[in-house]
Amino acid sequence: MPLYVGRSESTTRSFQNLFVRGTTNKLFEGKAELQEWPFRWNDDHKGIVIGDVVDIFGDGSAFAISVPGHTPGSTAYLLRTPKGPVLLTGDTSHTRWGWEHSVEPGSYTADQPTNLKSLLMLKGIIARHPATDVRFGHQ
Repeated sequence: MPLYVGRSESTTRSFQNLFVRGTTNKLFEGKAELQEWPFRWNDDHKGIVIGDVVDIFGDGSAFAISVPGHTPGSTAYLLRTPKGPVLLTGDTSHTRWGWEHSVEPGSYTADQPTNLKSLLMLKGIIARHPATDVRFGHQ
């Protein structure tokens, strides 16, 4: 079964990768190569478009949303469930407090200004669809 990640998520180098490389290599040993969501590029090709969406199954039940910032390929997910829509913010917002105060995650965020734009974009979706259940990355 393929595993999808955001653009550049599997190829971006980071100092933190030194600490998880062994575990990660074992986890993916013998598995299919990671696939990237086909998010659009910015016009200047320096990154992906914030808020670009992929209909995962083509039936409107699950969407991958480009939310770069915490990492270059950060992705949020919007799901249609029998109990209503659910937004999984991923690491764009770790906590309810961060969400309520529009504060992006701290020192382990690769690009805080871009993360804040992604966070505000997700909050805009919820402002237009307030019945959506929001689930945070670390809660």
